[in-house]
Amino acid sequence: MRILSVWLKDLRLLLRDRGEMASLFLMPLAFIVPIVLAFPPNGYNLTEDRKPGLPVAVHDVIDGAVADHAQELLDMLAESYALERDVTTQAAAELGAAVEAACTVTGAVCDEAVAREKVLRDWRSAALVIPPGFSAAIDAAEHISVTLLYNPARSPVDRQLIEGVVTGSTMRLSIEHQLRNGLQQFGDLIELAPAEVRENIRTSDATGAAPLFSAPALSVVAVKPSAARVTVQPNTLQQTIPGYTVMFVYFLIGTVVAAVKLERNTGVLRRLLVTPMRRADLLAGKTFSALAIGVLQVGTMFAIGAIGFGMGLGNAPVALFVHTVAVVLSAVCIGLAAAAFRIERGINVLLIVGALLAGCAFPADWLPPVLRTVNIVLPQTWAMQGYQDLITRGMGFVDVLPEIAVLLGFAAVFFAIAVWKFDLEG
Repeated sequence: MRILSVWLKDLRLLLRDRGEMASLFLMPLAFIVPIVLAFPPNGYNLTEDRKPGLPVAVHDVIDGAVADHAQELLDMLAESYALERDVTTQAAAELGAAVEAACTVTGAVCDEAVAREKVLRDWRSAALVIPPGFSAAIDAAEHISVTLLYNPARSPVDRQLIEGVVTGSTMRLSIEHQLRNGLQQFGDLIELAPAEVRENIRTSDATGAAPLFSAPALSVVAVKPSAARVTVQPNTLQQTIPGYTVMFVYFLIGTVVAAVKLERNTGVLRRLLVTPMRRADLLAGKTFSALAIGVLQVGTMFAIGAIGFGMGLGNAPVALFVHTVAVVLSAVCIGLAAAAFRIERGINVLLIVGALLAGCAFPADWLPPVLRTVNIVLPQTWAMQGYQDLITRGMGFVDVLPEIAVLLGFAAVFFAIAVWKFDLEG
């Protein structure tokens, strides 16, 4: 009954504080809405397995069509890159008069002019030019080079990756062609062999006992560790909405501290001394009132995300609710501990830094390894990981039990600290 009385009193006081309610409900939206509207659902390039762009100009053309071996090379490169060619004159005009002049007639000359301009402007790491006679040189087993354009002012890592893919593709094309030529020549030589040898080869081919060409001796098998986590990355909605929701849920810490400070200054806590109110009951009531506000805050943000922007909420609504309760409890209990120690200044700065390290503003995978190791001590990290597992990766209740357990552990430890240290005296 005492807990219920404190809960109702604190809940009314919190709801009357329009400034705090605005910061808890409107501030997250001030971040979420512009970002979601500015980027398409798959903006940030977080989830799309989008291939990096590679401008290509193909001069090896026969009767208006790309020659065979040049097309083979393009097909190989397309496995790793989104090839950019056949530029329209309208698109070229956007790059300036010089490029527009080269694109009066679309084709390889236009493609090369656009490719050079993109590399020069640092829009692309590199561009590829396939010269005339490329296929004919391959057929004749003659040496010929393709040209890789790059900007030396840019980081060499991307250029080296592209160079490696292009080199590997050209080598593969050359070796395959030489192998086909070699097999053809071998077949021609067989016809010159004695009849007995030809008969043995035909017999071997027919029975399959000793095939002339078998499967390669080496193969690659991809194996992942049994304990590996699913690493599906969030899209814009799945990153932005849970991220800024978590960030501002932990602003409840400052809200709780401010509410306790107000009660100290107005003498409310002192008057509680004359009642048989225990500290644990008092803090439990405050916990439940702030918990209700926090769960409502998360529910509002996710409802706006789902209804207004079409964000999926995963396949486990019960797990999502339980995880949300654990997240809010951890924030409220940390706030009670901070109020018990009268830590009132600099809280918001620490919360913003913690949110950035936890991956609320951008995926934590973007952080360097040392920071990804440090951020496991932050409750926001576990909050974000649980939401990403449920919303982004479609996991279930059992999968997020570790995150829920850690967050409840934060709540229990800080609540115990608050009960131990809390002083009703003003």
